[in-house]
This record gives sequence, C-alpha cells and structure tokens, in this order.
Amino acid sequence: MIRFVEVVEAPDQRAGRYALSEVWINGEYVVNLREGTRYKKLLKEGQLPSDLDAHHEFTTITVNNGNMSEAHVVLGDVSFVAGRLGRSSRTLLKG
Repeated sequence: MIRFVEVVEAPDQRAGRYALSEVWINGEYVVNLREGTRYKKLLKEGQLPSDLDAHHEFTTITVNNGNMSEAHVVLGDVSFVAGRLGRSSRTLLKG
C-alpha cells in the first residue's frame, strides 16, 4: 500500500469546493494512470485549496476493486506517481 495525497470534494463546504485527504492505494490493483488536466484548470481558477502551488500537477489513478473501478485524483505528475507505484514508463499496466 502506498500513501498519496488525494483531491476530494469537501462535504462541509458549498458545492464545487475541494479539500486534500490521505488515500492508501494498493499498486496491485492499479489499472491505469493519466494526467489530471481538469484539476490543473480548477487550480488556476482558485477552486482548489489555497495551500497548493500553481505548479502542482495531478494524476488520476484508476483502481479495479472487484467488479467496479474507482478513480482517485492525487498530487504529482504521472511519472512521479508511476515511480511511487514501482512502475516505469516502459511497464505495461494491467487493463
């Protein structure tokens, strides 16, 4: 299990606001990784927490959980996240 910082919708604030949370992901169940471009736009619009720098990158991690998939948006670019998961850019992910 690998710890990441995830961007989640904040339940206690008005709609459209986001917060940071901790998520632990089992690398064995990762199906794919892709750049979280939508969140880069949200950061520029000021909708993400103010403690994030304008240079932060985001990655969407898709995890297969039995018969359903879950997507987690975490801090870090795709190559950084792949490295944390023990996968290089030359490794084919399951899926």
